[in-house]
Amino acid sequence: MIARVTDAFDDLAAAFAGLAAPLAIDPKVLATLLASVRPRRVLRGEHLCRQGEPSDSVVFIRSGLLRYYYLADGNEHTGQFFDEGMLVGDVFTMTGGAPALQNIDALEASELLVLPIAALHAAYAADHGLERFGRRLIEIGMVGSQRRTAALLQLSPEARYDRFVATRPEVARRVPLYLVASYLGITPEALSRIRRRRVQG
Repeated sequence: MIARVTDAFDDLAAAFAGLAAPLAIDPKVLATLLASVRPRRVLRGEHLCRQGEPSDSVVFIRSGLLRYYYLADGNEHTGQFFDEGMLVGDVFTMTGGAPALQNIDALEASELLVLPIAALHAAYAADHGLERFGRRLIEIGMVGSQRRTAALLQLSPEARYDRFVATRPEVARRVPLYLVASYLGITPEALSRIRRRRVQG
């Protein structure tokens, strides 16, 4: 277990370095940040963040699968899926400290590293490399959000499904079909028809 946690911290440090490049991160600041990080295991169905409630952390996924979703009229609307090597948090909480706008739950039993938002902000203030990491993280999230909005408005359901399978094949195999349908903005029945046409065609 100790070796696995150590490896996970190495992976997290590599994620920081990758997004901070070409700036180098001060090793002392990084060490202070990593000292605040705690490993956590969650079970399938367990929530890390709930809409309308405060959230004080982001997580790095060592193994497993998470998603974020919104509740509207009693229905869940899946926004995105996150797998190994990704950082996940509610951006509204991360940037303003307000209650979360979304729900984040585990679709599989997952091993995570939990980063307190306060420690992350302190690291941003102490080191330009980590500040760049934070900016790049938000930019990547914004690009993903705009790409998803454009797909929902401009692409047919078939094209959205094809893009999802082409760009996230491993996730597409791991996510239940009713959640894939929710992510694509269609009904499970419509997704079944699309999949049948793909098999027949």
